[in-house]
Amino acid sequence: MPDNMPENRINIFAQDAAPVAAAPAVQAGNDGVEYASFSERLIALLVDVSIITIPGQFILMNTLGRNITEISQLVMLELLLAAIFVLYEAIFSCGGRVTLGKKLMGIAVASAQDPESPIGFFRALLRGVGYFISGGILFLGFFMAFFEERKRSLHDFMGGSVVVRLRSKTVGETVITAVAGVLLVCGFGGMFYQQFFGKGSLLQQAYIYRAEKTLEDLSLLQEIHRGKYGYFTNDLQRLVLLSGDPVQFQRDIQSTLDRRGFRIGVSQTSYKIVANAKDVRRTQVVFIPYRDR
Repeated sequence: MPDNMPENRINIFAQDAAPVAAAPAVQAGNDGVEYASFSERLIALLVDVSIITIPGQFILMNTLGRNITEISQLVMLELLLAAIFVLYEAIFSCGGRVTLGKKLMGIAVASAQDPESPIGFFRALLRGVGYFISGGILFLGFFMAFFEERKRSLHDFMGGSVVVRLRSKTVGETVITAVAGVLLVCGFGGMFYQQFFGKGSLLQQAYIYRAEKTLEDLSLLQEIHRGKYGYFTNDLQRLVLLSGDPVQFQRDIQSTLDRRGFRIGVSQTSYKIVANAKDVRRTQVVFIPYRDR
């Protein structure tokens, strides 16, 4: 073969191989490849996350509402949802496949070394794990795409990948995508605020809920103690002994309440129980008898 013969490359992501004489794609970089915008990627990610988290969170809320799940089980379920998401992203980001969100947006994950080739499963798996690292550092890993030449986020660097466009978009599609991206950034900002300054995640609320339930159980024992001995007590051990299963009840207290900050205030006619839940903020929970509220 003569050395000067031009090399004809075929984009493996294309539905049908383009003829050799086809016009070149719209260029967005020095290498002639159109890279997906931050808005396109964010919308695709939201769709993909929703596929996993909406059913999963419904299960979490339903289980929590029935009050039959321990904190450890909630943690395991959250980890299971994360693992399913990582596996989903890994399988559909390698071998020329695309996730549902990326398919809707007309984008795909490709190799950073050769944007016309897909990445392998191992790199796709690292990339999937990288989503949580990108989000775990205050979402800064995602916002790297604004400043990187090929719009790569931290998880792209971890997986040795880029995200490319499979088709060009009209002006209208570009505007709609940009507006939707801005709205989603605001939504993520709201989630961030809720996580760190609001009520927190569902798991964190579960810790608080279980702490409040423990205080309610202690209040019931207070009423039993008064009925049996004629007065309220600030002696936790006396209350525990009235539970019927002191060993298990003490374990419940240790798993839901922080011993620091726990106190019981009593008077002749009432009482007040104050404690800190074992969530990340050590949220204070208080129980006052309903007749005194």
